[in-house]
Amino acid sequence: MKPFNLLLSLTLLSVPVTTLAEGGGGRVIARMQARRDESMARFLEREDAKAIVNAQEAAKTLSRAQASNSGHIERSVDQP
Repeated sequence: MKPFNLLLSLTLLSVPVTTLAEGGGGRVIARMQARRDESMARFLEREDAKAIVNAQEAAKTLSRAQASNSGHIERSVDQP
């Protein structure tokens, strides 16, 4: 567990240094986007991916419909 904590600490400390370097922010964002694209490609290869995406879209649509149908905004007791 200690080697894992050491590796995690070094990684977390090196990320800000990388982003503060000249052009480092762009590199970090490009790397994150590339890894996201790879993971999405692997996800979409799964057989159940369409069902998951359809369920997420249905939930978003339902949420938007409920938000547009509510005439008033409910507020908590401590908010004016």
